[in-house]
Amino acid sequence: RHPRPSIVCVLTWSLPLLLIIVAAQDCSKPVPGPNMNLKDSDIVLTTFPDGHKATFVCSLGYTTAGGSGVVTCTAGTWTKVTLHCKKKICGSPGQVDNGEIKYLSGNEFGAKLVVKCNLGFRLVGKRELTCGDQGWLGRLPVCEVVTCDPPAGIPNGLFSPVKDVYNYREVVQYSCTGDLILSGSKSVTCSEDGTFTPGPPQCTEVECADPKVANGEWVSGSHPPHKYLATVTYRCNAGYKMEGDATMVCSLNGQWMPGIPKCTGNPTVGWVVGILVGKFLTH
Repeated sequence: RHPRPSIVCVLTWSLPLLLIIVAAQDCSKPVPGPNMNLKDSDIVLTTFPDGHKATFVCSLGYTTAGGSGVVTCTAGTWTKVTLHCKKKICGSPGQVDNGEIKYLSGNEFGAKLVVKCNLGFRLVGKRELTCGDQGWLGRLPVCEVVTCDPPAGIPNGLFSPVKDVYNYREVVQYSCTGDLILSGSKSVTCSEDGTFTPGPPQCTEVECADPKVANGEWVSGSHPPHKYLATVTYRCNAGYKMEGDATMVCSLNGQWMPGIPKCTGNPTVGWVVGILVGKFLTH
């Protein structure tokens, strides 16, 4: 007896093969974050092929504060830039002897400082400095002591001490030659702007005002104008008595010495006495 043949059915199921094809696409120029720029040749490109990596770096005056500046073009879109940039900080510029430094807006990139000298000193150099990419731009100025050139000379006069240069607050004294007197300030001082103040005096001839003696009259001596060493003599009117010297001398300071006398008394008494004496003599 032969065995029965068996029939086996095999069922098969085939799935269609799905292929997803992503087409490559260029990217336009990537947009930078705050205070950064593209690096190297990426600066001049306008389009970037798929897969291209571009690099951002911090702008001039800024430094990296974390993150990455590399971005990748993928199917027409750039990956996100994570770079952070912050302003650079300038260190201490140093010290200014006989002066002070004032920071107008801190010490970050772009900030400014100014230097002010102490009283009696003047600034030599640049007054203002700016914080740049590599530190403060330029050298600090220096504060030098104020000096004055010799003061102006005056006709018929001298000044002392005589020097080539005078320091701040140094004093010079003027004097006149001969029989002249100073008109103006005898002393001038080297001021903070490098000039002597006040202005120079003048040497003028000595002249005394015409003396006025109330109840008196001129007897002898000079007439106006009264120059140095001129003398005048006065006497009092009848009935008055002189207090002081009758003769005066015009002194170097333009004043009468020892002073202008006064005529004091009661003129009525003298007048009555004169009348009585006159009547007695006529009888």
